[in-house]
Amino acid sequence: MPPENPARPGSSARARVLVGLAGAVVLLVLAITEWERPASEAPSRTARVPERRPPVTEVRTSAPPAPVPPPSSRVPVPAISTADAISMALHEERVSVASSVVIEGIDRDRPWVCTGESMALSARLGGEPEPGAVYRWVWPVSGGGAELHPGPTLQWRAPEVAGRYFVRFQVCTDLGGRRVGVLAEREVELDVRRCGEGEGQRHEPLRLGVVQRGHGAFSFQALYQGRERIRAYTWDFGDGSTAITSEPLVEHTYALQGLGAQEVRSFTVRLQVRLEQGGPLEATAFVLSRGQPPMETPPPVDLRVSRWRPLPEGGWRSDVVVRAPDETDITWDRLERISLHWDGQADTATRPWREAIHVEESLDHGGFRGYVTVSASEATSDIKQLLDFLYGHDATGKEVVVSWSPFKREAPTTTPENQEPLPRK
Repeated sequence: MPPENPARPGSSARARVLVGLAGAVVLLVLAITEWERPASEAPSRTARVPERRPPVTEVRTSAPPAPVPPPSSRVPVPAISTADAISMALHEERVSVASSVVIEGIDRDRPWVCTGESMALSARLGGEPEPGAVYRWVWPVSGGGAELHPGPTLQWRAPEVAGRYFVRFQVCTDLGGRRVGVLAEREVELDVRRCGEGEGQRHEPLRLGVVQRGHGAFSFQALYQGRERIRAYTWDFGDGSTAITSEPLVEHTYALQGLGAQEVRSFTVRLQVRLEQGGPLEATAFVLSRGQPPMETPPPVDLRVSRWRPLPEGGWRSDVVVRAPDETDITWDRLERISLHWDGQADTATRPWREAIHVEESLDHGGFRGYVTVSASEATSDIKQLLDFLYGHDATGKEVVVSWSPFKREAPTTTPENQEPLPRK
């Protein structure tokens, strides 16, 4: 049988031509509309689709955008976390240098930190660093700048805004001028959280207090705030030595054989406390051992510091006189002030030396006569001692460091609340 409604010869081809012309006209109209309209005012394509048709889903070949963090975790961190951008912020010329030194990892004393509180970081190194290699931490700060802290450990104070921050550890060497050779580096991401009442460091159930008793000798104390009875304390001193004690206090001395003059070595100390009930608690701290120069080596400068005296407006003042030897010129760079708390914690603040030291008279070869001040807010009742470290370098580029204590508080005579009074005789 012949098919119903047979099509005329050539009607199918004409229909396809008409449909194609109509489609071309529609596309031309849309193209003219899009071309005449500014890009900022162009409506979405789904707005032109008739309602009787299903909505058109636009497929993108690029990766989807990262989820927007909640308002409390948005951080106005400048986009200079790359190594080159940080070098520009420090006004340095970065040069990558081949080296056998390896940064095996970065330890931290806690997995995250509350806003405004401190987190301790320590770098673990492998290989042999070149003579004169410098260890330092760098990280971006608001305003397009960067901050620098020397040494293998860092007491990093978290900003007041929660979010993710990046700190970079570098092993560098001075190539002269503003050229800095980078032998090795590693970046670590830090989690800063907005904490509620009772969530800060001082409310943690276990912390580790550290006090240096001598050259390479330290005492460690477990600071426990729980109610469960403690069965044992397990100590790992980071140099292969361990100990198990029934008391919360232990002492340890690190071997300094093979440690060069002024060479710094960092150790990660871990404490685990076993409770009568419940899981174990852990705490981490870091210590530094520094080699001493030979006795026949003369000191780099002559330092005279007067004992601090109170200021009329509050705080204290210490007079400082530094005299440099005639055979070299010393250029000072920065002053690092370390605040030691009674509980063993330490905070570090670094400032340009001309801002931290009030110079009254400049002496020959980089020496000076001046004074440093300590405000009442820097010496609160929880501060045991303040230490100042003045960093610089001589004409050969060798680092020069002098230190003094601008404030020290005597130990309290009152009996601690958690210690029973001695029996009367």
